[in-house]
Amino acid sequence: MWNKVKEKFSALAAKIKKLKHVEILVALTAVALMLLIYFGSSCSSSENASINGGNGEYDYYADVVKELEYKLSQIEGVGEVSVLVYWPEHEGDEVSGSTPEGVIIICDGGNNIAVKMKLISAVAAYFGISENKINVLAKSNDN
Repeated sequence: MWNKVKEKFSALAAKIKKLKHVEILVALTAVALMLLIYFGSSCSSSENASINGGNGEYDYYADVVKELEYKLSQIEGVGEVSVLVYWPEHEGDEVSGSTPEGVIIICDGGNNIAVKMKLISAVAAYFGISENKINVLAKSNDN
C-alpha cells in the first residue's frame, strides 16, 4: 500500500517538475491551503456559538445556568442548589442582551432568610434584573 502511495507522489512530483512557473503553482497551493484552514476554523467556531442545544452544539443558556448553580453553591449556607431560568423568546442566534424574565432557585439553605437575601441579591446583580423576579425555595428533604 505504501509503495503505491509513494509511486503516486513520485509521479506527481515528476509532473510538477515539468511545469513552468512552479513557484506560482506552489504559491497558489499554499494560499488555497491557508484559506481552507482559515475558513474551516471560522466555521467551526461559529458552530460553537450556536444557542441550539441539540446535536452536541454549545448551548449558551444551559452553560449560564450551570455556571450560576456552581457559583451560588459556593455561598455560605446555600448547600446544593438547582436553578431554573425562564428566558424570553429570542430571535435567531441573538444571545447578547438576553435577560431572564424569572429565576427560581431551590437549595438546601432556602429556609434561611439570610441565605435567601444573599441569593436574590447575587442573581439580581448577575443578570441585571429586579429582585422581585427571583424566587428562592428550600430543597425538599425527600430523596
